[in-house]
Amino acid sequence: MEKLYGKECFIERLKLRDTSKEKYTGKKQYMKMKQLTYHHIKKKEIGGKATIENGAILSAENHSWFHKQPKEVQDNMNKMFQELKAKTDECRVEIGALKSEIEVHTIVGEIDLKKKKEERYNRAKEKRELRLEIERIMER
Repeated sequence: MEKLYGKECFIERLKLRDTSKEKYTGKKQYMKMKQLTYHHIKKKEIGGKATIENGAILSAENHSWFHKQPKEVQDNMNKMFQELKAKTDECRVEIGALKSEIEVHTIVGEIDLKKKKEERYNRAKEKRELRLEIERIMER
């Protein structure tokens, strides 16, 4: 599911709940509540299987919040999850078709790692050079 739809809670992606007001006592509690879980769109009790088609990704806190909502609200959110998945799948198909139409040419070459390291930005070196330049100007 995460590979297909990303590592983000569907409720947060659809902005169905404002979680900015949530308070956590520590980092472990925060991590536990933000942990992603599998949500059965068609409930497990009535025969819903753990498949990609029947699933949604929810954070632990949003999953427990979801199940506290009235049945009509839950049904509406489940429809929104299905629509989000359908849109994502459509985009993936279009991108896949686009990729098959594009020719990819590979350029193979050697990279001089020493030269690459030298090209990196070195703040300390630049600061030293600037200080020396200022000293030269002050001596004149």
